[in-house]
Amino acid sequence: MTRPEISGTATPGTNASTIHDLGYRRYDGAREGARGAFRALFWQGFRAMFGLGRPFKAKVVPVFVTVVTSLPALASVAASGATQGQLPITYANIIGAQVVLFLLFSAAQAPEMLCRDQQHRVLPLMLTRDVTRTQYALARLLSLFTAMFCVALAPLVILYLGEIGVAKDPGATFATMGNTIGPILLFATLLAWVMSSVSAFLSSLTARRAYATAAVIGTFLTTVVISQGLQDLAGMSEATTKMLDPMETLRTTAMQLFGETKRWMELTPPPSVWVHVAELTLLGCAACAGLVWRVRRVSV
Repeated sequence: MTRPEISGTATPGTNASTIHDLGYRRYDGAREGARGAFRALFWQGFRAMFGLGRPFKAKVVPVFVTVVTSLPALASVAASGATQGQLPITYANIIGAQVVLFLLFSAAQAPEMLCRDQQHRVLPLMLTRDVTRTQYALARLLSLFTAMFCVALAPLVILYLGEIGVAKDPGATFATMGNTIGPILLFATLLAWVMSSVSAFLSSLTARRAYATAAVIGTFLTTVVISQGLQDLAGMSEATTKMLDPMETLRTTAMQLFGETKRWMELTPPPSVWVHVAELTLLGCAACAGLVWRVRRVSV
């Protein structure tokens, strides 16, 4: 008994599949490889830090922090100009009081990159290209660091330019203020490095943005409590306990870099400014290593 012929079946040795041209536009441009992918990740992350290309509510925190941190600097310059320089412009007092605002910026914006990538499960798409997990982590960290550096540098630049502008002889003042540029750039770099690296590491631990924001703020506030508790209960010196609090360490570093002092610094002199610089640098490096470790192990 013979089997009936089935219409449309492929005979042995032939290929039954057919490729259809659906009319999609082909990409004929240059393929930039890993470097181009890294650059695209950095630029997209930098834009996300300021809410560019996103709804208005994504811009609220960046605009708020930028404006609020710039207003005291503008007020200080205006007051110094109104008193004809009798009221001096102080860098450390102003920037030290704004460390909490910079923390708010990093805690609110870092999860926008790292948590959203995990929440929306776009990591597999990014990692299918030439980008490795380490490159992805470093690109995101560089975006956060650059944004933090710009935000931290803005009030310091306002103070610097304002001090020159209100001087009786701006040209002579500018010639003698060359040594101020170094501390400005160094402090902005340290602040951005610590805030961005710690925030990026903690944000990479979860896909929930609210949890990540709470973790960042909670971690920094916990160090404040520990530092104050050791000072009050254990009787440790104020200079030593302040080194356990990154935000207070940043304030002390600013005082030392800009040649300003407080009462407690005269009673219990803190360690050298380079000890604080090394501490903040190592803290950022440890958080950076933690970020790379986490990204290399996150499931996609």
